[in-house]
Amino acid sequence: MEPKRFFEVALPNMVARSFMDFLQTQGRISFDIRGAGQWTFRFGTEEPVKKGLEPGSELRLTFTRRAFDAFVNGTLDTAEAVQRREVVAAGSAFELLEAFGRILRPPTVDLGWDAKSKG
Repeated sequence: MEPKRFFEVALPNMVARSFMDFLQTQGRISFDIRGAGQWTFRFGTEEPVKKGLEPGSELRLTFTRRAFDAFVNGTLDTAEAVQRREVVAAGSAFELLEAFGRILRPPTVDLGWDAKSKG
């Protein structure tokens, strides 16, 4: 998925799906996808995604395009990507990544009962 489509179409839809996680967190993560664009994700705001890097973001991530594609697909080996400098992080609010991950995760359905019970 193109980074522009991810940030400007898919991510706002994921926010709507995980609205409580979005509202319960405060902070900004700026994303710089080398050669593909820059966006800032802002928790708990009316406009969750803004084009460009916002000064003062608590966490700033720079990705190569290859690393970003793996991140979006859920296949990024973070330790390897950081070691190869395909992902560079600045800032200290790494807890924002956990909250961001909850927004990216597909919803699970829990009906509150075990469907495997004997009949």
